[in-house]
Amino acid sequence: MDERIPAHYGGDPIRDAVLGYGGQSIGDEEKQRVLDVLDGDYITRGPTVDEFEDRVADFLNVEHAIATTSGTTALHLAGEGAGFGPGDEVITTPLTFVSTAHAATYAGADPVFADIDPHRRALDPDAVREQITDDTVGLVPMHYAGHPADIEGLLDVADEYDLTVLWDACHGFGGTWRGEPLGSQRDLATFSFHPVKNITTGEGGMVVTDNDDIAERARRLRSFDMNYDPPEHADEPWYQVAEGVGYNYNVTDIQAALGLEQLERLEEFKERRDEIIARYDEAFADVSGIRTPPDPEESDPMYHLYAVEIRDEFGCDRGEFVNAMHDENVGVQVHYVPLHYHPLFQEEYGCERGDFPNTERVYEGLVSLPLFPGMDDSDVADVIQAVERLHRYHAE
Repeated sequence: MDERIPAHYGGDPIRDAVLGYGGQSIGDEEKQRVLDVLDGDYITRGPTVDEFEDRVADFLNVEHAIATTSGTTALHLAGEGAGFGPGDEVITTPLTFVSTAHAATYAGADPVFADIDPHRRALDPDAVREQITDDTVGLVPMHYAGHPADIEGLLDVADEYDLTVLWDACHGFGGTWRGEPLGSQRDLATFSFHPVKNITTGEGGMVVTDNDDIAERARRLRSFDMNYDPPEHADEPWYQVAEGVGYNYNVTDIQAALGLEQLERLEEFKERRDEIIARYDEAFADVSGIRTPPDPEESDPMYHLYAVEIRDEFGCDRGEFVNAMHDENVGVQVHYVPLHYHPLFQEEYGCERGDFPNTERVYEGLVSLPLFPGMDDSDVADVIQAVERLHRYHAE
């Protein structure tokens, strides 16, 4: 068989086993920490959760960190904690996962989309200004793939119109902007600890803020909006009362134990991600029709995704590229189908295809290549070979 022929066109796959686009790295230390919790007195809502929250708060240099069951529930608590509600409009990006917009919808507010800066692939401050009305109360920018949005520009807009900024930093844990941890910027931020993210607790998330009122509201909502210490509690120690509609988004000590040990390995994880990115950047620098991720601007991101854009000069479109890579047993993914393409936002909020041309242009080419610390050098070489083989095939 001619090794130059991609598997998609009849050749042999480069790999025998499938390589996913992301994955967790769990070592003996994490396993032992979890076992220690299982042998202890608390496996949920215990001291290990408190320790994990304190460690994250210290790492980010923020006053409060509130652990939740996922990045999605973190966004839910953050939106309600920020005071979003019925009649409010909250501006966010269409190039994100649906949970970002639900920071508004879960709180009863209306999500409003603004187009992206195609370089950063994140909210464009000028586009945000065009969408502001008298009902606009907040912004939910998302740090796409871990590359910071235009933080300064978006904060300027927030100052001008007195808006609350809720940063969706679920892709960016471990990165910095102007020397500050990503997610520490006002007013609050959320993180995800899903297995493909920069660190993992299995499922899990975090709300972080310096605002005491937001933190208190998020903590209450996380646990049923329950008052565990009303005045009657002094004489009747069983007496606890719900004061509103809350949720059970409590994290287990098992998850927190895993998270604590993952924090210990964060520098190791970042170093490996940076090594893989450097190899990709070098390999694809001269490959026509492939746009690699943007260079960092005043930042040191910890990239969650290595998202490229496939253009006509590559020789095939994005759909053919994705299927060809899958046939090589190289897992790739697309992040994300723009939210204004989804029936929910078309039917409920009047969105249409064509509304956000920059977003749509970027989306047409987006593909996320494998990027996670568990990849060894041969895995990285396989990804590069698969891309180069496909490109050469179409160039001949």
